[in-house]
Amino acid sequence: MLNGSIRISYILLMILSLSLYIILLFWWQSWVIFGIILYIVLSVYFSNKLRDPLNMHLIAISSIFLYAVPSSVLILQGEIVLDRDESLMLFSSICLGLLGYTSGVLVIKKSSIFKHNTRLSVKLNKLLGLLGYTSGVLVIKSSSIFKHNTRLSVKLNRLFWTTYKYRYILVFISCLILFYKGFAPMSMSYQESVDYRAQVPGVVQYYNSLIGTIFSILTLGMISVFGDIKKYRKLSWLSYLTIILIVLSIIGGHRSIIISLCAYLMLAFQPRLKRKYIMLIGILAIMIIFTVSGAVRFARSGISFTYNLRYFYEYFINLKSLISIFWGLSDFTGPFSVFITLVKNIPQNINFDYFAYIKDLSLLIPTLLYPGRPLPYNKWYVATFDPDRFQAGGGLTFYILGFGYLFAGPFGVFIHLFLFGVLFELFNKFFKMVGDPAGIFLYGYFFVNLILFAVSDGFVTFIKNSIILYGIIPISLLFLSAFFLDSLKPK
Repeated sequence: MLNGSIRISYILLMILSLSLYIILLFWWQSWVIFGIILYIVLSVYFSNKLRDPLNMHLIAISSIFLYAVPSSVLILQGEIVLDRDESLMLFSSICLGLLGYTSGVLVIKKSSIFKHNTRLSVKLNKLLGLLGYTSGVLVIKSSSIFKHNTRLSVKLNRLFWTTYKYRYILVFISCLILFYKGFAPMSMSYQESVDYRAQVPGVVQYYNSLIGTIFSILTLGMISVFGDIKKYRKLSWLSYLTIILIVLSIIGGHRSIIISLCAYLMLAFQPRLKRKYIMLIGILAIMIIFTVSGAVRFARSGISFTYNLRYFYEYFINLKSLISIFWGLSDFTGPFSVFITLVKNIPQNINFDYFAYIKDLSLLIPTLLYPGRPLPYNKWYVATFDPDRFQAGGGLTFYILGFGYLFAGPFGVFIHLFLFGVLFELFNKFFKMVGDPAGIFLYGYFFVNLILFAVSDGFVTFIKNSIILYGIIPISLLFLSAFFLDSLKPK
């Protein structure tokens, strides 16, 4: 009897699913409704009924969703014109992307692979001892063995506290670098930085910025903040000083660290706040990010930091309406316009690129060693659809769904976001295994890349840039610097 009921329920579910598919196939507006409902359901699920608003997966899907909202509103208002098939491809791809990401998360969350493989855990700890502290971070790519790997957790937290112990020396080094190079990015005006990026090979740019990345005032400031909160339950004068310097860097043109600063402070104080206060602070933080982002975007056209400071002030005193305060919202329409262009031209005018992941993998090789390697896909897009901008050295920000769609349409979007779901759940397990305070600090350090992954190119490119070059390497070298200072102390 039970088996018969199960069969009837299964048949009814299949009929309902088929009916829903047919409706969605012919009525693109239903994909919009389905996407909104899906996002709300996933937000409640990942945030544990909104008790954890900084949950990694909630931030990831919100990043995907928010970059799509402004342009979707313009499409519904008729200001961006798409035909029925293009609208179907566009909105179904967004929904399939959210489903693909969730599927990747659930596969790793429910998987028991390596969960009890203590022999592998022991071997990885031996590898940590042989290869140094950098290898301790590289084992992120392992699976849920982190849940039981307390030795690795102890070592990483010990490295955090060693870095915290020498924070005064490290912040002094950071201040010297900061005042020597200037508060503006690369100590250049915005146009000069565009020209610099167009003319200088990426590997040279990376090494030129590596010292500043290792001894970043944001990184060291947040080590001071997390250590103070954990150890003394209040902030020291050094933490306040670093926050002031971070704010000055933001005004100088480093817009992305607005997100990091807000995220770090919320992570630091979240355990001591009630849920209603966390939600209120989160809303205020979003408003501050958009507001300050617009001001910095306006101010960074100055030729020096003093000009930036003056323009930053003038932006707020010359506001003509409340809408203009959210100028930073226009950053969301640019990447999505790239996705719209791809949907309009693929496969009608350009074939799917089934070798996209192979080309993406080739980007691991520096241009100095492989001058003829394929272009990164954000540059490929400009070279294909806006050659004049490409010749002038300009670029456009890619939208994460665009790479998947270029690879294999909506199905490619599902695969692309599935891989990110797998990757981020592995990170989620790793940060929880490391524990407080090192785990929270590492999550905060990764937070800005988590936000910006929605405007990244390919999967391998994201791992190369956001995880290895600007994650593992600088953090490992910072920890090694603290370890070196500690080794100089008389025994």
